[in-house]
Amino acid sequence: MKYPYESAVINEEIPMLMLMTSVRYVAMHWHDRIEFLFVLRGQIHVFVGGEEYPLQENDLLLINSNEVHGVESSEDNRVLLLQIPLTFIEKWYENIEKESFECQSFQTDDQERFDHIRMSMIQLMFTLRKRELGYEIKIHSLLLDIVYNLISQFRVTNHKLINRNSSKDIERLTRITSYIQKNYMNPITLNEIAENEELTVPYLSRYFQQHMGQSFVKYLNGIRLEQAVMYLLETNWPVIQIAMESGFSSLNTFHKLFKDTFHTTPYQFRKNQQKTLGNSLKNEAKGIESYEYTEEVDLNELEKYSESRNDSRPRGNN
Repeated sequence: MKYPYESAVINEEIPMLMLMTSVRYVAMHWHDRIEFLFVLRGQIHVFVGGEEYPLQENDLLLINSNEVHGVESSEDNRVLLLQIPLTFIEKWYENIEKESFECQSFQTDDQERFDHIRMSMIQLMFTLRKRELGYEIKIHSLLLDIVYNLISQFRVTNHKLINRNSSKDIERLTRITSYIQKNYMNPITLNEIAENEELTVPYLSRYFQQHMGQSFVKYLNGIRLEQAVMYLLETNWPVIQIAMESGFSSLNTFHKLFKDTFHTTPYQFRKNQQKTLGNSLKNEAKGIESYEYTEEVDLNELEKYSESRNDSRPRGNN
C-alpha cells in the first residue's frame, strides 16, 4: 500500500495518471494532484473530508489536491479515474496551488459543462490506449482543455472553505498515518501515537477527526480492511488467517466490519470477485509506479458510452 500520501511517477510525455478501474476499497489518503472520478457503471461511495458522496452512473466528482479522500463500494462498478499533477498545470497557470474547484455533477440538472469534461476524459483514454503517431500532443491538448474548463467553469470564487491540509498538517499526518501503515497488524493505540507526537490524547483525537474526516479507530480499521480485501483477492488463505494477518482482534470483529461495509461476508465476497476479476493488470501505463487501483480497460464500453451521449444530443433540422 502507498497510502495515505499516494505518489506516482508521471513523466513529461504523459503528464497524468489515468485508469479505467473497478473500485472495492481505498483507504483515506491525499496527493498533490487534482483527481476526477467518473462513474461509468454501478455505484461507489466517495468520502471527502467529513462528507460522503454516493456516486451513480454518469456522476462526475472532482477532488482537490491535498483533500483527504477514500472510496468504497459493495457492488460491481466501473470508474474512469484521472489525476492531473499540479506540477503540470503550474507551467501554464502558476497560481494553481492557491485555487480550489467545485465540480460535482450530481448537484445540478445542468450537465452540459460536465459533459465536456466527461468526453475529454473518454478521449484521453482512447488516445492513451491507441498511442497513434503524435498521441503525446493530443494528450497535452486534452489535459489543457480540461484545465481551462476547470478555471473558467468550476473555480471557487466565493472563498468557500475547501478541506485541504496545510504543509505543516501534511507533515504531521504523514508521520501519523505512516506509523499506522507500518503497524496496523499490531494492537495500535491512540496513546502511543500521541506519545510519539508529544500531544495529549484528547487533542490528537480531535485533530485526527478534523483533518482525516474520520476517527482514529475508523481509519485504522479501514487500513486493516483494505489489506484484508487484498488478501481475499490475491491469496487462498482461510478467512480467519486473513483476519489475524490484517490486525483484527477477532474473527467476529472482522466479519462484522466487513459485512457492514460490503453487505456480504468475506467468503461470499471472495467467491463473487473471483468470478469477475480474471487476470488483472496493475500499473500498466508508462511512467506510473506503485498505484493501488487495478486497471480494467474496456474500450468497447467507452465507445458505447460515447455513442449514447452523441445520440442523446439534440439535432438541428435538415
